[in-house]
Amino acid sequence: MAFQRWQIGLDIQNGQLCALGIERRRHGWQLRHWWQQALPHDTLRNGVLQTSALLQEMLTRWQRHLPKRYSLRVGLPPQLVLQRTLPLPETSLREPALSRYVAASAPRLFPVEASTLSLDYRLAGAANQLQVTAARREVITQWLSPLLQAGLHPDVFELSSLALMQVAMRLPLQPQQLLVHPLGEHWLWTIAGEDATSGASSDALTLAHLYETFPQIKTVFCTSPHLLPEAEVQHVKPLALLRYRQPPLPAQEGDFAIALGLALRPEDR
Repeated sequence: MAFQRWQIGLDIQNGQLCALGIERRRHGWQLRHWWQQALPHDTLRNGVLQTSALLQEMLTRWQRHLPKRYSLRVGLPPQLVLQRTLPLPETSLREPALSRYVAASAPRLFPVEASTLSLDYRLAGAANQLQVTAARREVITQWLSPLLQAGLHPDVFELSSLALMQVAMRLPLQPQQLLVHPLGEHWLWTIAGEDATSGASSDALTLAHLYETFPQIKTVFCTSPHLLPEAEVQHVKPLALLRYRQPPLPAQEGDFAIALGLALRPEDR
């Protein structure tokens, strides 16, 4: 196990925790590990992780079952962040100059004291723009603290909605097809296409509401077979994206959609 390197997605929600580890093989991905545990329904408050003795014990026990080498990606609720687009300067910048450019632009992008923010950025849909994501440092610290105490060292925090987009890209969804993932009190969504978008909603999850909110969509896919049972909705089995799977498998594999999307997330360059 010492020479293996798993890519692991960790999805912590009110009510449950889902983790999934995969390893790249010559002809596709292999499912190496999955883990699901019930959690209290106040584990997240307004998206902020609340550390408890139960959660800490679970994470510590889980860490003992992981190989020495892994890349851990942790899902972050979309409501915790602000996102803005930033035009790239005409002069091409490389790191660390690009990082300094983003940091200098932060005060005019976000109505918050820049020193209190953690910043991340990536190329937006347009090649001459960056998508800048900001989250409060104290919130990131609250998420990070129980993980570090358990001996877990995340490589990245990724928005759960973007993790769902990773799944949609690999299904693959066609343009103007919608994928939704229920999460109890809210749900995540992503629409495929050249200008693929994603987000979260706390509105009622009904077929009528989806077509009203997203009038451009042609087909609805859902990770749960229970909440949208209408004949027009297609049920997605995320673990079918993995070439190598060995029973036992989760009874409700849709629960692992976000964890899988996190695990499949490409490495940063």
